[in-house]
Amino acid sequence: MPRIPDRRINKVAAAVGTALALAAVTAFGVAPLREAELPPPETIVESLELKPEVTATPDTFVQSERVRRGETVASLLERLGAADAQFLKFAANDPVARRLLQLQSGRSVTAEVDASGRVLWLQYRHGKLNASEPEKATRLTIRRDDERFEAVDEPAPVERHVEMAAMVINSSLFAATDAAGVPESIAAKVADILDAEIDLRRDLRRGAQLRIVYETLREADSLSAPEATRVLAVQLRNAGKRHEAVWFDRGGDGNGEGEYFRFDGSSLRKAFLRNPLEFSRVSSGFSNGRMHPLHGNMRAHKGVDFAAPAGAPVRASGDGVVEFVGKQRGYGNVIVLRHRDGISTLYAHLRGFAGTLVAGDKVQQGELIGFVGSTGWATGPHLHYEFMVDGKHVDPMTVAFGESEPLSLLERARFRAGTGELVARIGQLDPLRLAANFE
Repeated sequence: MPRIPDRRINKVAAAVGTALALAAVTAFGVAPLREAELPPPETIVESLELKPEVTATPDTFVQSERVRRGETVASLLERLGAADAQFLKFAANDPVARRLLQLQSGRSVTAEVDASGRVLWLQYRHGKLNASEPEKATRLTIRRDDERFEAVDEPAPVERHVEMAAMVINSSLFAATDAAGVPESIAAKVADILDAEIDLRRDLRRGAQLRIVYETLREADSLSAPEATRVLAVQLRNAGKRHEAVWFDRGGDGNGEGEYFRFDGSSLRKAFLRNPLEFSRVSSGFSNGRMHPLHGNMRAHKGVDFAAPAGAPVRASGDGVVEFVGKQRGYGNVIVLRHRDGISTLYAHLRGFAGTLVAGDKVQQGELIGFVGSTGWATGPHLHYEFMVDGKHVDPMTVAFGESEPLSLLERARFRAGTGELVARIGQLDPLRLAANFE
């Protein structure tokens, strides 16, 4: 038997060993580990030394909120993320900062608050935007300097916008404007403007087409909603007739003391409004003798009583100067206005007066002067209104009101140049072409 060399035996042995090793590895990789073979869970607790972290100045954030109905300064600050007793104390005692206590719902308040809840500064526009003097709009700013505060009135940036609306009237003017999203104040102004042309209660026909161009003012950089201020142009097509008006600054000095004219330049304005209230009814007319509701005897009633809810706005019936504002026996809170041509008007039983109205102030026709109340000898909320010519009482519901002075040749040239764009805008508003608003 031939002898196998040792080196061949060694090679064979090595090959067999390698094969067995590979087989073992393959078996180990395929066979699953039993649960008992898994290492037991182990919890490690390690103590760490925490070094104090150096922080920068507290973070601040700026936030704006709209004032809610019936809201207080404290609840507003809470919504702004502030808890600042020092600020509240300052706002309650500082004569300028106290204006913040008279929050108007819907107005915007902006404040910067730090991480500890301190108010760094706060801004709030407390005055109403004025169409004739928008540049005079002011807002209250309260700033913190360490632990001290300063309150100042600063100019508020104002944005002016022109809005347009077209609608078809199917029941009433106010129902149509409400459906079209036109502010109620603008609808009331439209009714006043057209009052000299058409009786909107009796003569308005279904299907009448109304076009309105009006102005809104808005405080820039705020959440406050735009405030409708003035009707710029209006056109009503009713029963085959066209009634139209456009605003014109007759003085040309930019003070906003204009009036309404027809598109041909003829005046629409009456010297006085027939009704110093927007929404009311006559509860007691002018009479030389009637039974007094309180005293029970026959007395002359030298004015007209308009029934209206308490707080309803009272308007100046014509341009004039405040002759008296205060209390007068049975009249309660009363305002007397002096007008041109020896005419004066009286407004009695008011709950209060508008703003800081004082004797000597000039007022424009339609301007807010007070609010309906029941002061003095009154059985309920209403406005007592008197109209006097050279000191003699006349019935304001029957007296003839003249129109304003016609435009001069120079004014007519300015009228055509200044109102052309507004008249063109009215022409662009086609209720049948646009998505008309129906009630």
